[in-house]
Amino acid sequence: MKRLVTLLGMVILAGCMQLARDTADETLIRTHPEQFVVITLPNTDAMPSSRAGSSPREYGSTMQYAVAPHTRAMARELAADYKLKSVREWPITQLRIHCIVYQMHTGESQPDLLRRLRADARVESAQPLNSFGTLSSVYNDPYAGLQRSLTAMGVPEAHALSRGKGVSIAVIDTAVDVSHADLAGSHITTSNFTGQRELDAAHGTAVTGVIAATGGNRLGIVGIAPEAQIHSLAACWSERANPTRAVCDSFSLAVALASAIERKANIVNLSLGGPSDPLLRRLVEHGLARHMIFVAALPSDGVAAGFPSEVPGVMVVDAVGHEHSAHDVLLAPGTDVLTLVPPNGYDFVSGSSMAAANVSGGIALLLSHRAHVDAIRVNEIRDVLTQTAPDGVSINICIALAGRQAEQRCGRSSAAQISP
Repeated sequence: MKRLVTLLGMVILAGCMQLARDTADETLIRTHPEQFVVITLPNTDAMPSSRAGSSPREYGSTMQYAVAPHTRAMARELAADYKLKSVREWPITQLRIHCIVYQMHTGESQPDLLRRLRADARVESAQPLNSFGTLSSVYNDPYAGLQRSLTAMGVPEAHALSRGKGVSIAVIDTAVDVSHADLAGSHITTSNFTGQRELDAAHGTAVTGVIAATGGNRLGIVGIAPEAQIHSLAACWSERANPTRAVCDSFSLAVALASAIERKANIVNLSLGGPSDPLLRRLVEHGLARHMIFVAALPSDGVAAGFPSEVPGVMVVDAVGHEHSAHDVLLAPGTDVLTLVPPNGYDFVSGSSMAAANVSGGIALLLSHRAHVDAIRVNEIRDVLTQTAPDGVSINICIALAGRQAEQRCGRSSAAQISP
């Protein structure tokens, strides 16, 4: 019996060791993602893991990493057959698959390798390790105009009806400066899926500040949904050459999306954009089928192409005044939005990323004000918000909340009125 326990311990340890992330590998992934591919294998006969992306490094040695022995053996066979090196792996329990990032053999053609992998009966899917970037620009011109975006969206009046209590929002972005004084009263949990210790970054802090900065504390600004529960899921990292820009990849975004689904977040904010990505699309579709609301920033070229804006059912948002050719796009303030920046500062930020954050916060107010949050459909929310801005200006959260009482509660005699 003692020998059996020892052997089991060795097997578990061996499985955990495969999850260890080498710093050199992580650096290469960030600088040369074209040298890697993402492969998924069927993983239908394994017990579910406790949390998405669980590993000893991130969650402690008691967490289970649920991969069937047959799947592990298949992964080793593929590595040997195609001269691949496994650098990241974890099971996506929602899709019943095991996901692996492999480094290609030197000199290998990625298109040719993917073609051969897709023809291999053992492989469930194969794709490039795509890169994604956050969508905003930052400039230093402090304290000009303050929070004009709140007025444009009717947030001060909306706060008399709702402040987001009982609604959870997953912010998939960079790490957040949770030590910021203006987040001290907010409800924020944090997780890191980048594979390395990440410093607080400007983009994730700015997005989270727009949504959840503490209100009524006689300090700084107020978030649109200050009483909402925020899950800060760090999947992106700042570029060294340009700290205002952040990048992510297919793997880090996938594990963060899986975590958001496990947490049953009502809203997922994706202020980022990149190429089409089959794996990420499947995860979003999985969440949409469970009535989760995904909010995406429209790419700067104004076309809803690539992930996540091209996925049907995702709410795509652009900043008021930006030119775009995409249809069914919600408009919200995205220029000179005053928000939080690390360390413990404030600045004006522009871009569709901020517009998306404004909409995510606004939806939280709407969901909090209504009963049976989980039963509300994405199209219903989109229609309600669209009706508040018939002339193409910003959506108005107060009007969406007040419905037939909009004129009385929101102070707009010419406001569009909708059913509550």
